[in-house]
Amino acid sequence: MPQLNFLFGLGIFLFGMNQLEMGIRMLGDSRLRLAIRASTGSRFASVSTGIVSTAILQSSSMVSLLVLAFASAGLIPLLNAIGIILGANLGTTLTGWLVAIFGFKLDLQALALPLLGSAAFILALCKRDSRLHHTGLMMLGIGLLLFGLGIMKTSMEALPERWDVSILQGHHPVLYLLFGVVIAALVQSSSAVMMMALAALNAEFIALPEAVALIIGADLGTTSTTMLGSLTGSTIKRQLAAAHFCFNFIVDIGAFLLLLPLLPTLQALVQLQDPLYALVAFHSLMNLLGLAAFLPFLQRFADWIERLFDRDALKPANVLDRVSPEIVDAALIALRDTVQQLILQAACNSLWLFGLKPEKLKIIDANRQQILGSVTHQRFAAGYEELKQQEGRILNYSRRIQAQPLEPGQAATLDYLQLITRHSVFSNKDLKDIQHDLSDLKHGAGAQAQELYEEHKRYQKQIYEKLIDLLLGDHTTDYVLEELTDIRQANETHSERSDALVQSGIGKDIGEEEGISKQFNTNREIRHAVKTLTKAIEIWARLRPASQTSTSAEEVLANA
Repeated sequence: MPQLNFLFGLGIFLFGMNQLEMGIRMLGDSRLRLAIRASTGSRFASVSTGIVSTAILQSSSMVSLLVLAFASAGLIPLLNAIGIILGANLGTTLTGWLVAIFGFKLDLQALALPLLGSAAFILALCKRDSRLHHTGLMMLGIGLLLFGLGIMKTSMEALPERWDVSILQGHHPVLYLLFGVVIAALVQSSSAVMMMALAALNAEFIALPEAVALIIGADLGTTSTTMLGSLTGSTIKRQLAAAHFCFNFIVDIGAFLLLLPLLPTLQALVQLQDPLYALVAFHSLMNLLGLAAFLPFLQRFADWIERLFDRDALKPANVLDRVSPEIVDAALIALRDTVQQLILQAACNSLWLFGLKPEKLKIIDANRQQILGSVTHQRFAAGYEELKQQEGRILNYSRRIQAQPLEPGQAATLDYLQLITRHSVFSNKDLKDIQHDLSDLKHGAGAQAQELYEEHKRYQKQIYEKLIDLLLGDHTTDYVLEELTDIRQANETHSERSDALVQSGIGKDIGEEEGISKQFNTNREIRHAVKTLTKAIEIWARLRPASQTSTSAEEVLANA
């Protein structure tokens, strides 16, 4: 039956779009990520990025997903994120032009067959991670798009022969508007509704004004994707979803009330007699005019959207919840920031163990919020428990990233971030093992025990203040590595001095073998804790350039 064939064709078309998105994403995802991340220079740059990237990918939802991820990670300000999404609205109209120009003038299924056959050979014979395999996936998507569209076209052409189409024509355009909203919300694709409208218009199943009302509704209905995705998301997601809906609602209602009544005049003005061309031209025109009207007020619009929601404070524990691990580049940056907070938490815990307050260090002046945000507990035991919980979150998030297709540099970066996490936790584990021994040392009866404890306390304040400065300060990698070399030497010197203090107390304050052993063990664990955290910061310093440039993590960390 033609009705069922139309639905089958729509299903093939949607699946083809999915495969095409996946193939393009695997082939050019890194370039797209760089383009989106670089689009923070101006509102015009962000809008242009949205137009071009969506015109190439033919998926505004894919572009929106990347924008949400980068905005959630704090890489793109709200203004530019909104600009990209608004530009994507215009870029996605290219699909209609391509289909109107080529699709209905050619035998779509005859074009699809060679593409599907070639893609089948490539996908069957090539390795899954190869560029040729990704190319085959893209060809499969295009072939399925053409094949599904051909089925929709053929089935739609057969409907007027079986139905009296006049019963569907002449209804108020509001009905077609609402129908477009519902269908786009269900299939999550305004492009699919555009193809339906073109097929129906080509078969003279509906008239041009009705098709125009249909695509206006589809333009509004497609915002349901971001609206639904923001219900349980972070503040930035709700802001972007609200911006997307408000823009589309104003533009679409304006187009329905102002442009649709002028359709015959506009068609005569641009001299487009072909209804297919007229439909896609109207779609592009309404989005172009809407974008042009919003662009001068984009900053005010972004400010208004921001005021609609209270910005949540960025806490280390919830950063990973705000960025999807499917967007690997943004996920790695969110993970990197979380790992940095983990190192800082470990350093603060080490200071608390000796009764030292991190917020009173000299480095606090430049990094007050970051340090205070990491001092979640004022006792070592509670801080260590928080550290272990954060380690679990990091490792779980890392596993979700590992489930995605990773480039070699991304995989190496992920491995090193996990290594930094383990080193940081191990440094606190060493201190946890001796916290009772330290308490005995602090409250010991002998002068030698008190002197040894005070020596360790002075050393902790001095060394961890330097480590926190190297972690948070704006230093070059070479400077950090040079300072870490000095810290290692100071760590060995302190260990030797501490052992000498224990030796000097033998036969004086310490009268039992167990006490001597505990003090030597305390010296050893303190030395190892500093050594392990120093290693974590060294890897961090070497990794930092790889996270900011295109340099591979393997090259940067060759000596780590």
